[in-house]
Amino acid sequence: MEQSMASVKKLPPNCLTGLSPLVQPDDDDPLQPRLVNMKHHKFVDLSREQICFVVISTSGDGVPPTDSRGFYDNLMSCDQELSHLRYSVLALGDSNYPHFCKAGHDINTRLSQRCGTPVIKSEDVDMEDWAVITQWMDDIEEYLKSCDLGVCMDYLQIIADQSDDSHDRNRPYMATLKVKNLLTDASQCEEDKEVVHCEFDITGSHMTWTSGDALGIYPENNPDHVTDVLGMLTCTDTEMFPVPHWAYYPHPDTAHLRTLLLKYYDIKTVKPEILQEFLRVTVNNNQKKTLAGLLQTGTGRSNHALQHYLTVREVRDVFQDFWPATLTPHQLLPCLKPLQPRYYSISSSPVKDSATVCVCMAVLRYKTLSLGREGVTTTHLQDRVKVGQSCPVFVSRNPDFRLPDNHSKPVILIGPGTGIAPFRAFIQEREVSEEKGKIHVYYGCRHKLGDFLYREELEKFSREQVLSMRVAFSRDQDRKVYVQDLLREDCGLIWELLTKENGHVYICGDARNMAKDVHLALTDIVQSCGQLEKRDATDFLRQLETEGRYQRDVWVT
Repeated sequence: MEQSMASVKKLPPNCLTGLSPLVQPDDDDPLQPRLVNMKHHKFVDLSREQICFVVISTSGDGVPPTDSRGFYDNLMSCDQELSHLRYSVLALGDSNYPHFCKAGHDINTRLSQRCGTPVIKSEDVDMEDWAVITQWMDDIEEYLKSCDLGVCMDYLQIIADQSDDSHDRNRPYMATLKVKNLLTDASQCEEDKEVVHCEFDITGSHMTWTSGDALGIYPENNPDHVTDVLGMLTCTDTEMFPVPHWAYYPHPDTAHLRTLLLKYYDIKTVKPEILQEFLRVTVNNNQKKTLAGLLQTGTGRSNHALQHYLTVREVRDVFQDFWPATLTPHQLLPCLKPLQPRYYSISSSPVKDSATVCVCMAVLRYKTLSLGREGVTTTHLQDRVKVGQSCPVFVSRNPDFRLPDNHSKPVILIGPGTGIAPFRAFIQEREVSEEKGKIHVYYGCRHKLGDFLYREELEKFSREQVLSMRVAFSRDQDRKVYVQDLLREDCGLIWELLTKENGHVYICGDARNMAKDVHLALTDIVQSCGQLEKRDATDFLRQLETEGRYQRDVWVT
């Protein structure tokens, strides 16, 4: 699709931008940038491109996002020489994950191997570090002012698949919430932990999923928080504003500001641009000094004072900090992020019920600055969406987290807390399969009576010998016990399943601590049982990953 040069400043993740001069150039804009979602990569012929800028994120356990998979796989297997192609890569990621920006690194390396010419230094972006993004964009624009490009006709024409009437991120399905159950007992958990099980009716949606996929859910902001922001803005209740271009369909062209802040804008995350805007409008010298101090060393993640200020505040807090200075809606809205969907592992198999999709989620409530805070989606579903009401959902594919095609193969499922969700779907699928391979579940929670999720179901499956289960209750005794401890106790069994029975290992849950600790335990098991050096044990697990026998679906909270 064709975009104006201004679009270069708004590149979304997982896209390609190619440029070529127009045959009949416009005096003001002789270049023709084309912004292409990577899912349409088949329409792009790199042999005919002169410059290609790549923006790609890394998802899950170091893999490219689903929409980018085709482009990524084609490029990795490409034998074509690309010595004519100038390029740069903006890799998006989160340094809390072990494979930080891996997809971007792989693409950058492959373009170099195929003799492409880097014209702008490729950059890694850690969790929306806009200072790095802006500098990369500025470098591109500066380069384009003087680059020499041949004039050619544009061949690129994106033809959308008109046969695809399914729902996706841009056009979610309004699913009815038909079941909502609390899975935890707060009286048995000193932390007042809440985990809720939700079932959505998707009858007639034509949506399909595979066990291991996730459900994307669009939330709405807390109406009280929206009211707080509106009360400090200079606006009227009757004024209408354009609905942002990223809003999911269907949507009106214009809406009241309350609707925009409720459904489309993130009023929880504070971007530095809001502070810059307040610095421009405030007339209070003390406020000017405070704001200038916060912004003195830039807006990047290296400005630790600024990052700390932003991390513990929401948009309404910033307005309160600098009141009576305020902003107009036209000043505020460009400074806000889009309200993003949240993703939850689907905890049910379509083999059991293809019209009902289940998820379980930990309801997030916490404090900063002595004020109560909440997770946007989890509290929206728990506190405000009632059974019988609907919300926008879509399926997010996760092709790197799948049961083996051969259901007779044993599987080792390691998932503390809500990490049990996709494994519930795996177990349901194995339960009805004619080939019933061994299922070994390693589950962990704090208290047997407080937060043992799906306890009755799992214990029933265990009694019926559908699965073998071990549970680590970390707080029910003096010594804390975790899933990695149980794995080490069963080291002989794990080694036999992996080496003699071609077993598959799955990990789901926290990436910051649990996944690392479990990986270390598996490394120790392989090293001790196989009598290997640590390097060889690491290579053994890496080979399992390559074979698709070691899969992880992990996240950072």
